[in-house]
Amino acid sequence: MAQKVIELPAAATATTENSSGSSAAIFFIPKSVITELYTSGISVGTANTVTNPLDVIKVRLQLARNNLAVGAKPPGMVATGVSVVRNEGIAALWSGLGPSLARGFFFGGARLGLYTPIKTLICGESAKPTLELKVLSGSLSGGLAAAVTSPIELIKTRLQAAGRDPTAAKTSMGVIRAVVSQDGVAGLWKGAMPGLIRSAILTAAQCATYDEVKRGVMATTGWNEGAALHLTSSMIAGLVTTTITNPIDVIKTRMFVGGKTFSGPIECAAHVMRTDGLSGFMKGWSASYARLGPHTVIMFLAAERLRKYAGLQSL
Repeated sequence: MAQKVIELPAAATATTENSSGSSAAIFFIPKSVITELYTSGISVGTANTVTNPLDVIKVRLQLARNNLAVGAKPPGMVATGVSVVRNEGIAALWSGLGPSLARGFFFGGARLGLYTPIKTLICGESAKPTLELKVLSGSLSGGLAAAVTSPIELIKTRLQAAGRDPTAAKTSMGVIRAVVSQDGVAGLWKGAMPGLIRSAILTAAQCATYDEVKRGVMATTGWNEGAALHLTSSMIAGLVTTTITNPIDVIKTRMFVGGKTFSGPIECAAHVMRTDGLSGFMKGWSASYARLGPHTVIMFLAAERLRKYAGLQSL
């Protein structure tokens, strides 16, 4: 496969002399990192748009216990969705879509787009990475992306959780003003640590699982690159990812919405354990999978197609 060559300006390169004459140093980059980022951002943004209603339902399910009497059973995913549409209108299912798209393009683009470059940097271009190195690459790309974009996630979650509460902010700027006035600028990073951990685990689980399953399916079935292979691999990746990340997602959501209620993720986790037991960490799993499963499928299908059009190797 022909490599893409980027020749940097003279100011950014060194000139060397040898017996055959002088030549400018050229940096050979197999894949453009910028192309990796924007193709990943578009694919994640597309998946976010399609699955935003499921994300709203997931957030409402995870917070449902706060509005119920002690011992009452929270509604299911379908009942929650029907309730949102009946009480707030169908547009409420796309609450927080603006921040979700911004987060998808920047956060999603970074965590997915940096996975392959980081994996290549760690393992080398020709080496076959092990599962451990794939997990490490996903953790680094996911953690870095989350650290930068955590305020966008906080804004999105607050908007989705607002419902018809007259005291809750209904716009992105309204949420920012409310958070800054109550907790200061640092409040925009409230819940950043569980979000960072979740993102690192999410990206590691999602990308490494997809990567490994895809190779395994190809070896077992003899399938070549195509929709069937990508669909099968992404569905399995979505199942694994949802199960691994749901406990962290519950803690992150409660911290985002709770403001100063919890001093940190450990206190929040202890509160979940006391009030709901171990099952509390799986609250909203069905909604999470209903959202993350299709989201993973759409994201990887779109990413593989865009990478093909952009001349990049498949994931």
